Amino acid sequence: MEGKYAGITGHIPSLEDHGYLYMYYGLPHSDDCYVYGDGEDNEYLIQSYEGDDFCRRVAETFEYEYKWLDVLDEHNIELSRIFDVDVESLDLDVTASLLLYLVTSITYEDIFIDAIENGYLLRLVKRLQHWN
Repeated sequence: MEGKYAGITGHIPSLEDHGYLYMYYGLPHSDDCYVYGDGEDNEYLIQSYEGDDFCRRVAETFEYEYKWLDVLDEHNIELSRIFDVDVESLDLDVTASLLLYLVTSITYEDIFIDAIENGYLLRLVKRLQHWN
């Protein structure tokens, strides 16, 4: 039986293998992606269909249950220091809120890409697996 968060944690193998292709700047590596930007210096913002699916599943699962900013404030987590937070000890509310923050951040900053590149996103999704 699939767990409640299987739609998100099901992305773990692909995040481990090619998560860096979920979203990045550059040229598309395949046709299975959305391409944004004017192409100046061949620096398009690329989001794979798989990365888009991941973000939609996070939003659909949590966005109506969690006011992520309030949860992070209540736990004294500063957005500028989220990479310093010990992911492996987070409770479900904080894990969900950080995932929502990362998904929301796509529209206004590159922290989602940073979270992919430094392994933070994968660690959060693996933590979510704990409650699956």
